[in-house]
Amino acid sequence: MVEGYPDNLSGWGAPAIFKEGGRLMCKYFRILHPFILAFFLPAALIQLVQMLGKAWFISHHGHHHHHPHHHFPGHFPHHHHHHHFGFEGFFLPSHKENEVPSFDAYAPAPCPGPHHHFHILPLLIGAAVAILMWLLISLAVAAISKAVAYIYSNNEEDPSVTKSIFKSLPGALFRLFITTLWVILITIVVVFLVSLPFHVLMWIFKTKFNPRIIVIINMVCVYIALLILGFVFLLAQEVAVLEPSNYGLAALKKSFKLVQSKLPAAIIFFLVNIIVAGLLSKLTKFAIFFPATGKLPFWTVYIFAVLLTLLYLLSWVYFLMVTIVLYFATKLKYDADEQYLPVQSGEDNPYTPLVVPAED
Repeated sequence: MVEGYPDNLSGWGAPAIFKEGGRLMCKYFRILHPFILAFFLPAALIQLVQMLGKAWFISHHGHHHHHPHHHFPGHFPHHHHHHHFGFEGFFLPSHKENEVPSFDAYAPAPCPGPHHHFHILPLLIGAAVAILMWLLISLAVAAISKAVAYIYSNNEEDPSVTKSIFKSLPGALFRLFITTLWVILITIVVVFLVSLPFHVLMWIFKTKFNPRIIVIINMVCVYIALLILGFVFLLAQEVAVLEPSNYGLAALKKSFKLVQSKLPAAIIFFLVNIIVAGLLSKLTKFAIFFPATGKLPFWTVYIFAVLLTLLYLLSWVYFLMVTIVLYFATKLKYDADEQYLPVQSGEDNPYTPLVVPAED
């Protein structure tokens, strides 16, 4: 028999939630490993190929161009991400829950010259890789979320659970796709609305203000807005997967309500997620740009890139597990709070108890 919810899960703080994510990952690896191998491992291998490919290209072709981005590992193009999946993670954090860097995230800045027309190819490859990574990460989120829901179901063990989870993935993927479209749409609208006043200011006072200062303030405001959106949509993927009636805009609204129910734990998790993603990004840039300095032989980059890929794989799985535990903790807390709210209409209240006839 699989276990049910841990005692007082709805009252847990961030440390207990982080610990539970690690416990589930270790104890139930037998249940989780088919999904890790099917989805997270290919995503990690794509990450490895990207790192090695870019490192090789920069170290072999960087000397043809007189541009600082090609020569110094400390100089990187300004490239801004919206991080889930998460998630992030996938947003994502995600990324979401946790975000996966796109193909062109660390590419050298384009230099003027006769080779400019070749830059369409990296963009096309980047788009294809980004779509493939979204697909793999989304399938991983859906499968592992369903696996944890099974672990917490307190039901008899089902030997065919892996097969049934795989069969349910197309429906979950569709809900995640609709939810992702809403995230993209809302992100575009928010960025436009945040940037609009700054563009108006630059147009009205173009001779009085230093435009560079306005651009910097605009970028900071956009970044803050994206961070807030990333936090608000922190649990949207899990909602879309585990609550079939809540996807798209409904999943985003529900995610906002859930993170509010356990705000301190959600904030701590979100900040830790950002810090880890930032460190991994810095290590990735180091792996890509350091070979161009010629200080170490290129084979050392292979070893470093493989170790870094394993670190990516471990962090993706672990942070997804913690996100799912956070989802269940917030949902239990939210549902418990909802039961004590005054009911306006018993007919529309999903928490109205069934009337069972008393036995004689």
